[in-house]
Amino acid sequence: MSDQPLTEAEIELALSDLPGWSHVGDRLEQTWTFSGHLQALAAAAGVGLLNEQRNHHADLTINYNKLRVSATTHSAGHKVSAKDTDLARAVSHLLD
Repeated sequence: MSDQPLTEAEIELALSDLPGWSHVGDRLEQTWTFSGHLQALAAAAGVGLLNEQRNHHADLTINYNKLRVSATTHSAGHKVSAKDTDLARAVSHLLD
């Protein structure tokens, strides 16, 4: 998968197929709300496994029952690449 940054048009096209995700600065982000803290922790663990499988590691932020996933590609100059859209699809599949 390419480390090349996506264009704005490519990002917008990818987002049309990624409900709930937003392009914030140079990242793709989405926040999920769970019934409690343990559920958010379990979801974060699942996302962590996806990160490891892809060797592409999104930032995960837990705030009690909320999990925010924020992805950017460091090797693309901290820009959005196909690695981020692929990870976003996998995370959505896991959590939605």
